Amino acid sequence: MKYLKTGIILLMWIPVLIALSAYAQEGQVMQLVYFNDYAPFSWENEQKQMQGILIDVLTEALQNRMKISVSHTGYPWKRAQHLVQQGEADAFCTVPTEERRTYTEVSHEPVIVATFTVFVRTDHPKLEQISMIKTLADLKEYTLGHFLGAGWAQQNLEGMDVKWASDLEAVLYNLAKGRFDLHPGASQVVRFTIKQLGLKQQIAEIPTVLDSQPFSLCIGKLSPFVNILPKFDQTLQEMKADGTLQQIYEQYE
Repeated sequence: MKYLKTGIILLMWIPVLIALSAYAQEGQVMQLVYFNDYAPFSWENEQKQMQGILIDVLTEALQNRMKISVSHTGYPWKRAQHLVQQGEADAFCTVPTEERRTYTEVSHEPVIVATFTVFVRTDHPKLEQISMIKTLADLKEYTLGHFLGAGWAQQNLEGMDVKWASDLEAVLYNLAKGRFDLHPGASQVVRFTIKQLGLKQQIAEIPTVLDSQPFSLCIGKLSPFVNILPKFDQTLQEMKADGTLQQIYEQYE
């Protein structure tokens, strides 16, 4: 009988705890951080405001549909990740590597799926050979370029000859100048940036998809918003079903 009473008391507390959790979020702003130079996924405009696919999707899902106030702030990518790891920001949206899973909880539904292809300068002497690349393993005989903090590169290019730069723009300028052979990267991002930099004549894409990765919402385990992921997954499913996600993607093609 004693255990029955204890169980009843615990059950009575569950709604209270749920209410307290909701109250903890009410009035708080969910601080979302991004790579500030990763168009069209996320970048900072001339007014120092963040824009891009990730910002638009998360604003629609979290703020417009789930009624959670959000802020969007851009940083160099390594710093953005560090802020979430230390509990100084709530979440970022990226490929959920094993390292990132140690300090974040990850959505099941992807915000977008990034495809990874290879980019090469158009006058490369081995262009025909490079066009035959089919797998990540085929990259080993070339020098590669990537930017610091890129989790996909750290995970997939380990043991290869990689020249690291501060950001994607620097990578692409160096690629065009022939300082390394190839840049394997997120095709949506690299294509957009090549167009913005006016490098379409100097850099070509090898269209074979070497990998695809979900960009998921990663909420820090120290964040008071860590329990919203089931609702977030449901909201993304609804946005996919009603066509909202595709409409956002198409705005950045």
